[in-house]
Amino acid sequence: MKNAFSLKKPAFSGIGFITAIFIFGIALFITMEYYHIFTIKESVETDISRALNISVTMAVQDMDWVQHNSVMDTQKAQREFKTYLTEDMKLNDEYEKYADDGSFQYQIIIDETDIQKSPAKYSITGRIRMQPVTVRSILPKSFDIPFKLSSNNIRTDD
Repeated sequence: MKNAFSLKKPAFSGIGFITAIFIFGIALFITMEYYHIFTIKESVETDISRALNISVTMAVQDMDWVQHNSVMDTQKAQREFKTYLTEDMKLNDEYEKYADDGSFQYQIIIDETDIQKSPAKYSITGRIRMQPVTVRSILPKSFDIPFKLSSNNIRTDD
């Protein structure tokens, strides 16, 4: 009779296993969210960098280009940058991106713009505002990720 009672398992033997599964689930959700944040940030920064490069290239005047000078039309650079954001990146007038189903993806907030005519340089500082995907109930509704990008055109003799 004494051996029968000693072979029984304790009542709470599965709590360690359940705790491990719970911790693994939380780690998985956090990892997925950080991966989402990283991919959106890298994608948006690449597109903004491309917009800056295109705007500087388009705004450098042809005669100055031929003479190996780095002078640009700053108004044209601003127009080209905004055109790229709205037409190529398909952002609305407030630089917001929505998915096909109408859900908010991200917003580009430009805090500071620095444009130099000569040497041609276009710099922006801003934030990417986005919402969490996997853990919406835990994290705040939206959060900002800062960025600072620039593009310059330096002409040198061949």
